[in-house]
Amino acid sequence: MTIVDFRKLDAWQKSHDLSIKIFKLTKSLPDDERYEMVSQLRRASTSISANIAEGFARYKYPDKRAKYVIARGELVEVMSHLIYCKDVEYISENSFNDINKDCTEVYKLINGLIAKMNTSANSKTPKPLTPKPLKP
Repeated sequence: MTIVDFRKLDAWQKSHDLSIKIFKLTKSLPDDERYEMVSQLRRASTSISANIAEGFARYKYPDKRAKYVIARGELVEVMSHLIYCKDVEYISENSFNDINKDCTEVYKLINGLIAKMNTSANSKTPKPLTPKPLKP
């Protein structure tokens, strides 16, 4: 079955859910982090699903793959910020473990998209853009 809507992708759904969890989690961070860590976590987490959606809409496999790789980078940025938040005790160990499990799941799904693009790009022979001229 062919997926025709990015919202049907498991990677998009799970990353969107993750961004909502991050939004809720950041409400509990200190007020002095509102323009620093809160803003960075929210922007990076929403960029994950946005890049997956944009990659889905791209026509060429290398373009799709590039967006999925960016999404994975945004996810790793979120994971790094969450480790910081745990280490400075902005979030509990339990909260960290719960959301880290979600991050790991999204990471695997994005890696699956990237692998699919690598396989698809290598299995398709590009069609020539213009017909070959006839020899006289």
